[in-house]
Amino acid sequence: KTCYFVLAGGVFLKQPAFTRLFKRLLREIKEDAQIAIIPVESAWGTIYAGLDLHASSKVRRSRNSQSAARHTRTPLRDQVLPVATQISPTEIRLPLSRKLDVMSRGKAMDLFLAEDESIPSAIREEKKKILKWISWVTEGLKKGGRLFYVGAGTSGRLGILDASECPPTFGVPASMIQGVIAGGRTAIWESMEGAEDDFKAGFQTLQRRGFDRRDMVLGIAASGRTPFVHGALSYARSLGARQGMLCFNPHLEWPRDHHPDVVICPEVGPEILTGSTRLKAGTATKLVLNMITTLSMVGIGKVKSNLMIDVRASNEKLRDRAIRMVVTLTDVNYDLAHSTLLAAGWDIQQACLILEGKGDRPKA
Repeated sequence: KTCYFVLAGGVFLKQPAFTRLFKRLLREIKEDAQIAIIPVESAWGTIYAGLDLHASSKVRRSRNSQSAARHTRTPLRDQVLPVATQISPTEIRLPLSRKLDVMSRGKAMDLFLAEDESIPSAIREEKKKILKWISWVTEGLKKGGRLFYVGAGTSGRLGILDASECPPTFGVPASMIQGVIAGGRTAIWESMEGAEDDFKAGFQTLQRRGFDRRDMVLGIAASGRTPFVHGALSYARSLGARQGMLCFNPHLEWPRDHHPDVVICPEVGPEILTGSTRLKAGTATKLVLNMITTLSMVGIGKVKSNLMIDVRASNEKLRDRAIRMVVTLTDVNYDLAHSTLLAAGWDIQQACLILEGKGDRPKA
């Protein structure tokens, strides 16, 4: 059975060389040991316990988690978060949209499209970092790891959207790519703005999901400073797992010991509606996540040519698509492709192997 070790105390936080040696010696004793470091000095355990007791006796948790957020601000959180040296571009007013309230709809639409045209070039500037992250994700998935997207509000919803598309598109288990949003399921359809301030909840969410050092987490936060996201990144860092950040604020100084392995930061500039990061930042997020999951799935063999060979043929449209894929890949007629897929239980790869003489038809 796997052994789990949790290391606590200031010495593990402040003496990285000692900590590395300690971990190595533990793994010499138990090769598959899972080691986590609590990213808080021991005294904070007492403080957290007191905060929880106080919250349970005097504070009713509101639906938007604002009450809880007030009780999760700690010096640790402030030590982990990057420092903004300037106001984030997403919070600056865009000069071209200052008359948005009186602008004609046609002119406003042209402005939206013109602003969105700048997004691909901003993403292209981050190409090397995105490719590095995709490479890590691909290798991690091959070794049994999982990818977690963690965000709040729009960022969290986009992570969930991308993750939820992977099982039907690539035939992978839902656990392989997971989306995590501050505030939990309710926050998917209902605003819970205060939940993003809960650093401790981000840390605990990955704990509850059994996150280990084989897994990877990509934090998504337009500002780059969302406490919930940094709580999750801190937990991953304590295990020695890969952590990345997708943000849109280039004016951040990261604490030396809390810098993610990669920071992807397309400079999309101010939003047409000041501060509404569901606009350009949201569009850019979706484009980046599209590339991360699609190219990672290519890397683990879920695509042949440009075809989704492990798509789940769960409805009429997808079954027709599966048949046409088999026709394309094996050069047989539609009816033979259909009957072979039926025999193979709608497994496209198995059907192709059967038609190529490399696989056996399942026994009735």
